[in-house]
Amino acid sequence: MKRYIYFSLILLAISFILVSCETEIVVDLPQPTDKIVVEGHIENGLPPYVLLTKNQPFFGGIDLNDIGKYFVRGARIWVSNGTDSVKLQEYDKSVLALLPDSIVIALAAEFGLNITSVEEFPDISIYTVPINKLFLGEIGKTYSLRVKSGNTTLTAVTTIPGLVNFDSLFVIPHPNIENDTLVRLKGHLNDPAQLGNYYRYFTKANSGPWLTDFGTVFDDAFINGKSFDIQIPKGIDLSDKDDISFDPETFGFWNKKDTCYVRLAVIDKPHYDFWRTLENEEANQGSPFGTATKVLSNVYGKGGLGIWGGYGSSYSVYVPR
Repeated sequence: MKRYIYFSLILLAISFILVSCETEIVVDLPQPTDKIVVEGHIENGLPPYVLLTKNQPFFGGIDLNDIGKYFVRGARIWVSNGTDSVKLQEYDKSVLALLPDSIVIALAAEFGLNITSVEEFPDISIYTVPINKLFLGEIGKTYSLRVKSGNTTLTAVTTIPGLVNFDSLFVIPHPNIENDTLVRLKGHLNDPAQLGNYYRYFTKANSGPWLTDFGTVFDDAFINGKSFDIQIPKGIDLSDKDDISFDPETFGFWNKKDTCYVRLAVIDKPHYDFWRTLENEEANQGSPFGTATKVLSNVYGKGGLGIWGGYGSSYSVYVPR
């Protein structure tokens, strides 16, 4: 679950004066201002989904055994496309227990949670449309978000751009001929002629969940209007980075027996900037040579940050021969 809770970071620059090797340096870290962190999205053909969490100190501990305490409950959330609007309903375990497992499984999958029944649903709250309300994302429309929680009011706006999809998916053998069980997946893409297209991709293998990796966004600054092949690494479960193997012989490769699914989403620039800066920050964590990256938010209002993003998504599949 770590991957699905976006915690705000305190970026501190500390200067040390070297007096002697015996000098004890005590750093008094200030507590961060309380904020609500928004992670919400809407996709063509699907309803909006929103998570609300509380920010935590950068060096604070996270109790994964009590994950529910980090979620903001009882908020009021509205989504509008300019002509129609919907007030989102909060779904937690008490509400989900009344619904069929199929709905619960689909709801969890929107945030990369792979479950088989409502009993496995974590103690979190997800906001989406009421069961009896039809409100789906549409290509080319603009969607505004308004969140009210206590005295905090937050707003954000996003769009669902037009679709661009891979013409085809194909695999090439592992460069090490002895490692003949793994392959690279590639997709052939024709970028539109107009400059300013932004993309994010997701992958899944067989019947698994949709996953990302450490670099899921790219733009057409250097590929505008071109036809080219792009490598598509197999997604990884980012919930526990300690279990991730970065072995160059296996990292990003697919099993040659995998049925490979790819979701290519066109996104607007603020949505792209959020994921680009967040992924840069994730890549620098733990590196003594890395520099802090300010994660760009498109959420406005005192006491909030995060992302409200639209996806114009197309789906492709490669079936092994």
